[in-house]
Amino acid sequence: MQLAQDLEWLGCELEHYGHQHAMQGYPESGPTWEAFCAKQRGVLVTADKIVRELKSAVRYNPSHLVGVDYPVEEALDSVTALMGEVEEIKHCSVFEVHAMPSRVRAFTRLIGQYLQSTAKLPRQL
Repeated sequence: MQLAQDLEWLGCELEHYGHQHAMQGYPESGPTWEAFCAKQRGVLVTADKIVRELKSAVRYNPSHLVGVDYPVEEALDSVTALMGEVEEIKHCSVFEVHAMPSRVRAFTRLIGQYLQSTAKLPRQL
């Protein structure tokens, strides 16, 4: 959940700096460009961390991933869907920066719903 929240924060910052970069006429140097590139790298690195976490959860200890009563097929389908969403976020971070806030917020909600369904997160979120 922490990585999803980090990704959400970075994605929103990326869109902010992307907007500032656009307002300056898309220069390919300067502090706004450098901040934009740093946020873009941060999104990509965090997305890769999430993919590694999902893969290792399946590879090394699927019982923690699926819980006692959670069907394995549904868990694997959910992980596949989450990984697909991460790939979409990575694509947006390069080609559709304006869509990042809604995309990363939806991903954080999706992670929260998934963790609630596997009883790994309190219902308050």
